[in-house]
Amino acid sequence: MKISETLLIRVIALTLPVLLLLAGMAAAVELNVAREGIVKNVPLQDPYNGCLIVREGPGMEYPVKGHVVNGDRVTIESTSGSWYKISAPKTGYVWASYISVTDSQTVDTTNLTRPLGLETIVENSDPQARDQKLPERQQLLETNQVIHLDIDREINP
Repeated sequence: MKISETLLIRVIALTLPVLLLLAGMAAAVELNVAREGIVKNVPLQDPYNGCLIVREGPGMEYPVKGHVVNGDRVTIESTSGSWYKISAPKTGYVWASYISVTDSQTVDTTNLTRPLGLETIVENSDPQARDQKLPERQQLLETNQVIHLDIDREINP
């Protein structure tokens, strides 16, 4: 076996577990902020009768704790696969397909594309940190020279 083949096998052996771990973490993402929802579209026919079962855990194998009905408002604490953990009006897990999230979390993007001005950065920085860096900044200003370039002038090789 060549050295390059051995190296390739080692690289694959080291990166594969990391990739699998990252894939597992991506699949286990949960809500970090409680959200509001409303129970909707639970069938009115037997066996549901408009009631969404609340279970002790995120799966059909967990015992039933109670139920919520179409129109009930719920507080969603987290997700686990296709299940929502709710805390109001009952605490437990419900099948997420029957919950319509009523609040929407939006991110204010108006300032994301605009760079911050130097004044804003300085005004919002920690005063102690500014004072500690002052001698270093002063030295940089003294040792660095401003170079003026005339870019309109033709450059001859």
